[in-house]
Amino acid sequence: MLKVNSLDIVADTRGNVAMLMAIMMIAGFAVDSSRQVTAKRHLQAAIDSASLIGARTLEDASKTDAEVKSITLDAYKSNLLTTHEDQFCLDADITIDRDAGTVKVDADCTIDTLFGDAFWAPEMDVSNSSTAQASVTKLDLALMLDVSGSMGGQKLLDLKKAAKDAAATLITPQTGDRVRISFNTYSTSVNAGIYAKDVLEDYDAGDPTCVSEREGTAAWKDDEPRPGRWLGDEATACPASSVLPLTYDVDAFNTEIDKLNAGGWTAGHLGVAWSWYLISPDWDSVWPTASKPRAYNEPNSTKAVILMTDGQFNTKYANGMGNSNAQAKKMCRKMRDEGVLVYAVAFQAPNNAKNTLKHCAGDPDRFFDAGNGQELQDAYNKIASELSALSLVG
Repeated sequence: MLKVNSLDIVADTRGNVAMLMAIMMIAGFAVDSSRQVTAKRHLQAAIDSASLIGARTLEDASKTDAEVKSITLDAYKSNLLTTHEDQFCLDADITIDRDAGTVKVDADCTIDTLFGDAFWAPEMDVSNSSTAQASVTKLDLALMLDVSGSMGGQKLLDLKKAAKDAAATLITPQTGDRVRISFNTYSTSVNAGIYAKDVLEDYDAGDPTCVSEREGTAAWKDDEPRPGRWLGDEATACPASSVLPLTYDVDAFNTEIDKLNAGGWTAGHLGVAWSWYLISPDWDSVWPTASKPRAYNEPNSTKAVILMTDGQFNTKYANGMGNSNAQAKKMCRKMRDEGVLVYAVAFQAPNNAKNTLKHCAGDPDRFFDAGNGQELQDAYNKIASELSALSLVG
């Protein structure tokens, strides 16, 4: 008769129990691990959405860091409602970097285990982070405004309205100081005004501030004014109005626009040059601190000019450099080579002027032919809308 040792039965039983426990632990770990992976995926979706909302909020310059954080945190909490019911999360840590234009969301959560309490731990950590980039493209824009004699009367009124409307479209509380606009006026020449001392050689207080083109190695370039690169002083007449450096103060811009008066001839190439100088980083020593142009290679940055005339460029000073049209075209090519977007608007202008402006724009989509005041305003509004889209989309 077969004899069964009771100790063998106990050993077998213990072995079976151990094996069963091992199987249960492996299965339980697999279940809880799967739940952890799912929780992490849901948490990542929640913080990704929150960081994106934070980045969109950061694009609004009127929002403070506290407001951006509050909106981001609210979005995070709302998104958590779709995660595991047994997932416990602390408030997210939100980091704002305005220089980089980023919003980062760090979240730490735990999720209860179904089997871990018996085998390894009652809960598991679930942590993730997400960083979103705001679209905060910066814009430096210069307007070249023709105030020659032919612009008198209604035409100048139309130009003033068009310029002010463009500024109102571009500069809003949401854009803050990342969108700035400037202008220069030109007729027989350009009036350097209070900046004459920085651009003319041996300038003394009380000397004329009308400037002409510069010659030599700096001709048709945006080099900083200095010995060997000073601007010319051959012009004897210029507008009473001068230049307004880059600003995000719409009221200040409108005040200066309202002061414009018409008179004189048309040295268009000087207007082109000064529109470039206003946004050129090489001229940052000339302009006030708040008006210093950004670098050409600054990330998420756009530079543009809007050239405008109602007549043929007919006045130049230096010999051997070509007429005003030729100089304007060369200057425009140089600007475009630096990545400057050149827009051009002909306002009831002759064909010669239109051809010069078309050449300057370099792209038919950036040239506008306005036959009346409404078309002038429409042109400026369209350009402003395009530039506004650039400054918001990045």
